[in-house]
Amino acid sequence: MCVMLSSRHKNLETVRSVWIREDIKSALDAAVSMNDLSIVVDILNIINLQPSLWKLDLCTSILPQIDKLLQSKYESYMQTGCTSLKLIMKHFWMLISDTLKASPSVGVDITREERHQRCRACCKQLKNLSNVVKNKAAHVGRHGSAFKELQLLMAPLDDSL
Repeated sequence: MCVMLSSRHKNLETVRSVWIREDIKSALDAAVSMNDLSIVVDILNIINLQPSLWKLDLCTSILPQIDKLLQSKYESYMQTGCTSLKLIMKHFWMLISDTLKASPSVGVDITREERHQRCRACCKQLKNLSNVVKNKAAHVGRHGSAFKELQLLMAPLDDSL
């Protein structure tokens, strides 16, 4: 247990130093690259408390991790995954949907093209997560109700592009 906690502390210190030196996206990418879901959960718990920290590029990095969290055997991991997914759907679904439905622009707009690529990637990942959420929503109890709420939030994905 001491070895595990020491390793986790070291990894969190590494992520913290990246966050201070660079930005939240780099810190989250560092946490993901450590291949330790406990570190990802710790970082997500911080970000979930401050929704203003969320940006579209964070979504593209974290959605594959949320898939792992939702299917975890640990209740706290599932809870963090659900909270993160709710925030993404509430704050970014309209942007993703509107961006993907918008007609192509005239000329070269690199920022718009990058946003469109991110939105397309997020939409694909959200559709995959929607299937996981639907399966979990069938369960009875606290987890089932959390997943049912997510399923309602994710309903627009069924009608999307």
